[in-house]
Amino acid sequence: MGALPDDFADTLAQVLEPGHRDAAAGVIEAATLLDDQGLRRFLELFASRIRASAAPVRFDELHSFLRVARERASAH
Repeated sequence: MGALPDDFADTLAQVLEPGHRDAAAGVIEAATLLDDQGLRRFLELFASRIRASAAPVRFDELHSFLRVARERASAH
């Protein structure tokens, strides 16, 4: 994978619920520690949610994506 674009953090901040960006960053950081399959699942859920709604992504949604990705990873 290549380097992230310079404006990646700004772009990500635009889709996250204001006021919870630090907490959301913690969830995203935790997702990066998953194995490849778990991270892929987290990113698929995140991307699907963004495509489904223009509303900002809430912390609890991100946390549920992480939980599902962890469960899926531990099941394999």
